[in-house]
Amino acid sequence: MSIFWAIAVAVAGYLIGSISFARIVAGRVIPEADLGSTSLTWGEDNRGFVSDNVSATTVRDEAGTRWGCLTGIFDILKATIPVAILHFAFPDDPYDVIYGITVTAGHNLPIYYRFKGGRGTSTILGSLLILDPISIPVTILLGYAIGLFVFKDVLLAHHAGWILILPFYFAAWQRWDLVAFAVGINFFRWVVSADEVRGYWQLRKSGELRTREFHEAIEQSHIGYIHKYVRKWGWLRYDYMKDEA
Repeated sequence: MSIFWAIAVAVAGYLIGSISFARIVAGRVIPEADLGSTSLTWGEDNRGFVSDNVSATTVRDEAGTRWGCLTGIFDILKATIPVAILHFAFPDDPYDVIYGITVTAGHNLPIYYRFKGGRGTSTILGSLLILDPISIPVTILLGYAIGLFVFKDVLLAHHAGWILILPFYFAAWQRWDLVAFAVGINFFRWVVSADEVRGYWQLRKSGELRTREFHEAIEQSHIGYIHKYVRKWGWLRYDYMKDEA
């Protein structure tokens, strides 16, 4: 592997990743919208989370599912197309892995927008579609199974489960280049999620994340879609449900 080309790929990945399709799409369809923050709140006192990430989720919340999905597709493609080119053009060199890490770094910490970007889900998925597509359904399913049935935590299942499992999944197959990829994308994901993690931990310790109010609020979003059905079907039981038995 050439050090020069490795650096060039890393720089290109970061600069391409820094292109914020959320802002581009929003500027076309909802130019008046404030993309500065999104929130999930519940209860009369509006307890919950406020996020300053700008991503496809932000566009979906402001402009609707169609535009949010379009934004997500663009973000996925800015990872998938270059990773595919590097993967097949240089099969013996880890340029594809380098690009996959740095495009996520750019997406999460974009230089063009004062380092305020997304969480990297789209670019991670876009890279994995080429690097190891089987890892996507396997780790997502494992993440949901562990998050919901072991920890009974819908946020852990959705946001953290499969991301945290990725390094161990690749290590089990001795894919050390992809272990490096998984560690790198975890680093850049949690760097930009630090404030949310702190807020999440406080709510989890208080028991707030196992209340009816929280579940009913989060099940109105894509985050709680699976949780809604496993709770409805009785596969998950919480203390507040005892009187319903």
